[in-house]
Amino acid sequence: MLYITGMKNKKRYIAVKQVQKFIAKQPDMCQVEYLAIVEQLEMDGFLVEPYAKKIDKDLFEIRIRRGRQVRVLYYYNIDDLIIGVHAFVKKTRTTPIREIKQAHKVISKILRGEYNE
Repeated sequence: MLYITGMKNKKRYIAVKQVQKFIAKQPDMCQVEYLAIVEQLEMDGFLVEPYAKKIDKDLFEIRIRRGRQVRVLYYYNIDDLIIGVHAFVKKTRTTPIREIKQAHKVISKILRGEYNE
């Protein structure tokens, strides 16, 4: 099941269950910052640094910096839909390749219609 945060903006953001569960376990200040950044993403349709960063051609990261270095990887799906596909705590200077690969794996499943969480 996917989570829908808003519907009256330029874009609509949804998060897969892994992202929802991960964010729910974070400190309140991280959750508040995440929701504020997602709201901005929906209103404008894009984010700029320091709130987000482009990882590769199709993948971007929300950068939550309050409390912990939380990252939520997302991509632009069809029409006005943005999907948060993977979340983690960043512990190194660069985004770990395994986290990027996990995000691409989820994206592939979504595009093939095989994602069912």
